[in-house]
Amino acid sequence: AARCLRVRRARAATAMKDFDLIVRGGTVVSGDNVRSGDIGVADGRIARVDAGLAGAAREEVDARGLHVFPGLIDAHVHFNEPGRAEWEGIETGSSALAAGGGTLFFDMPLNAHPPTLDGESFKLKREAAERTSRVDFAFWGGLVPQNLDRLEELAAAGVVGFKAFMADSGIDDFPRVGDDQLREGMKRSARLGLPVA
Repeated sequence: AARCLRVRRARAATAMKDFDLIVRGGTVVSGDNVRSGDIGVADGRIARVDAGLAGAAREEVDARGLHVFPGLIDAHVHFNEPGRAEWEGIETGSSALAAGGGTLFFDMPLNAHPPTLDGESFKLKREAAERTSRVDFAFWGGLVPQNLDRLEELAAAGVVGFKAFMADSGIDDFPRVGDDQLREGMKRSARLGLPVA
């Protein structure tokens, strides 16, 4: 009974908060204007932007005198993990991205070793990012001659699309596709609702 009471009290305390976070008094820069205001965040999403935002939050940030910008998304990075982190790894690459205002990256599939060509290699890449990334992340999957039957598997794992080369990629284990392979890969990708780059 004591355990249930503590849970109810914790829920009641949480329910009294309107937001998880409020950024107060900043100069908010958006796609269509720049204005002074507060930003209320709930469940990891911006819920409201308003001057003098009413409500309470678990955490508040005083942004008076500061500009608040949307986070940058870089849809094409090469952080080379697993296997080639000495070229540039997820920890250093995501740290640099965060320092420049980045909040999300999409990592390309070819420079990792193994490249991101199936569910298992996707899992290895995801685990590397979960260990060291400073920002949110997503991954491109590869489209190479030997993995046409693995595109559904990659889509189910969560890739944002497929990267293919019609010229030498410079990476031996990421070969180029021919016209017929690319055409078939694009048909399969279209059925999955994902782009081919």
